[in-house]
Amino acid sequence: MCRALSILVLLLAPFCLRAQQENHASPASQQAPGGPIVAESKTAPRPRPKIGVALEGGGALGLAHIGVLKWFEEHHIPVDYVAGTSMGGLVGGFYAAGMNPDELKALIEGLDWRKILGDRPLYEDLSFRRKEDQRAYPNSLIFGLRQGLSVPAGLNAGHQIGLLIDRVALPYYGLSTFHELPVPFRCVATDLVSGKPYVFKDGSLAVALRATMSIPGAFSPVHDGQTVFVDGGLTNNLPTDVVRQMGADIVIAVHLERAPMEANDLQSIFRVLEQSVRVVIAENEVRGLARADAVVSVPLGEYGSTDYQKNAPIMQRGYEAANDRSRLLAAFALDNANWQEYLRERAARKRTEAPVPQFIKVQGTSENGARDVGRYLKSFQDKPLDREKLDHVLTRLKGMGRYDSAGYRFTEQNGQTGLLVQVVEKSDAPPMFQPAFEVDGSQGGNVDFTMGTRFTFMDVAGFRSEWRTDLLLGNTYGIQTELYRPFRAESRWFFAPHGDASDTTFQIYAKNDPLADYRIYRINIGGDLGYSFGRSSELRVGYEVGSLNTKLRLGAPEIPSVAGRVGQARLHYLLDHTDDPVIPRRGFSAESNFRWFHQSPGANGSFSSMDLKLGYFQPITRPASVFLEGEGGTTFGTTSTGIPQFFLGGPVRLSAYGQNEFHGNQYYLFRAGYLHDLLTLPPFLGKKVYAVGSYEFGKMYGVTTGSEFPNDVAAGLLAETALGPFFIGGSVGDSGHRKWFFQLGRVF
Repeated sequence: MCRALSILVLLLAPFCLRAQQENHASPASQQAPGGPIVAESKTAPRPRPKIGVALEGGGALGLAHIGVLKWFEEHHIPVDYVAGTSMGGLVGGFYAAGMNPDELKALIEGLDWRKILGDRPLYEDLSFRRKEDQRAYPNSLIFGLRQGLSVPAGLNAGHQIGLLIDRVALPYYGLSTFHELPVPFRCVATDLVSGKPYVFKDGSLAVALRATMSIPGAFSPVHDGQTVFVDGGLTNNLPTDVVRQMGADIVIAVHLERAPMEANDLQSIFRVLEQSVRVVIAENEVRGLARADAVVSVPLGEYGSTDYQKNAPIMQRGYEAANDRSRLLAAFALDNANWQEYLRERAARKRTEAPVPQFIKVQGTSENGARDVGRYLKSFQDKPLDREKLDHVLTRLKGMGRYDSAGYRFTEQNGQTGLLVQVVEKSDAPPMFQPAFEVDGSQGGNVDFTMGTRFTFMDVAGFRSEWRTDLLLGNTYGIQTELYRPFRAESRWFFAPHGDASDTTFQIYAKNDPLADYRIYRINIGGDLGYSFGRSSELRVGYEVGSLNTKLRLGAPEIPSVAGRVGQARLHYLLDHTDDPVIPRRGFSAESNFRWFHQSPGANGSFSSMDLKLGYFQPITRPASVFLEGEGGTTFGTTSTGIPQFFLGGPVRLSAYGQNEFHGNQYYLFRAGYLHDLLTLPPFLGKKVYAVGSYEFGKMYGVTTGSEFPNDVAAGLLAETALGPFFIGGSVGDSGHRKWFFQLGRVF
């Protein structure tokens, strides 16, 4: 009641004051007693009450603010001040920067929310060596070792959302205060060191917006000197007091009504933690509601804070909630003339053009790092800024594996305007630790398991050098290590000494029947000279020496048991233009090896071998794609090679056949298939689930047993999980070959 009376008083005050002035003033035609005619008394009209809007935080629910603002504009309700927290701060900041609700709606609907929330660079944007990591360890498990085994400060480093903020905030550099924006603005973050709310009113608009929505655990905190900022919802989720302090006479709060949590919902640690945070936030929301003169409550009980894909109905719900309060809100509306004047004043403060950067400056990394980053940014100097291209370049910088995020803004130095690129180095890495698991259940009654770990150290032998070591346990016990060293920091040429030792169980089956079980022992040391063509291809030539020992443990001697020295030269080329290391849906790939064996156990002399593998992947509809793969190998007619050089049989290499059922020195294999997207997993659990079907056929020359024309049809379900791709299915081939199988690990 008191709130309604205060609004009524504020609205009626100008009219009461004007009537009082008219009753006490003398009209121009009225003569004062005993004196001349008195001129009309003119008093300036009282300014209208200033309206401020406070936008509550709530993740995806905060998109409802766009619908509320749209209703406001359609009904000529001015927003003289706006303040927000978390998503409310983001929406409010974009609106304050001059974006109207229709532009905001189009922006939100056009975003790839999985890309923003996942934040990992696309596979195409990774550097070549990071692509190698993803192919060898196809999961999302990466840990830092800089301060012991640790995880990042947030699941999402905020790179993608940061680039979005930078694009909007870019023209508003050099502001002395956020009052200079088209709509005066404030946003609230939480100072994690002091535990108190922090109101951003000046400085970098991009930093302020990034800080206000840094949900603890989900997004990495924002560091500014000795201050660490996280989401403002912890301390002031509905900043009506901030709007009032800005100068608002009338404060309208936009409240997001969530569904109450039931006791049965609190069955997991995550739900308990979520509800605990909600209790803390709800308490400060009550204080915010009490300070408001008017409240627009948006009922959003059927939506969650991560339902960004449901942005359209959430925004519509905000519009409808404002319309439900139309009788109250209509009192704040302006007539058309005053509304147009309000729009002109707002537009006069809007910045649309960005200056041409006269210099490029890089911050946040070492001198060598800044020089390296600067090489990628030279093309942006002294040219109109292409923001889309710049976003792409900065994302590829993140794909090098050194940086958590990269952003940009304009800066001034010595009377010139330049582009300042701020990179954020990983706080927990390098070194990096990547675990992986491979489970092969393609043979009934025998499941092979291997666990691998990769350790990567950077700059150990100069900038851009890497020392990479793999440890393997399970079906294979082994170690592999390589030192990658470019000739110079900016050079594409490199050399790579390497070594490995392994003890592997090697089995040969006919259909589902085991024929032989070997142990293969290898020790090698060598070196490569190579050239990197970019993030998609690499050429290497090298030589290695070592020893090979094969021992039959069980069964018939399907291949010779040999022991002796190995010496080989190798030319290797790899091209990877696909869009995913696990389940490509677009692009092509090629890999070729040419080897010349100077020595090999069991061989009568030196010989050469070559193998080639090609793949092509093409989407045909939004959920469906097809693929075609072909490979082959030969020893150019040499039959006395000791152990066979090539093997066929097993998952994706004639799936219906026994593991390594075919072996020889010349072969070909073709595979064609269809991939259909069935459902999308939550961002932190994985990517997608697919239905897969394929047809395979091939031939191993010189083999007289088994099928004359090996071919099969395979089908199953493939899930791209956080632990790696998981495939379960079955396959039917000729000559009675058939099996059910499952596999965790690399599929293509």
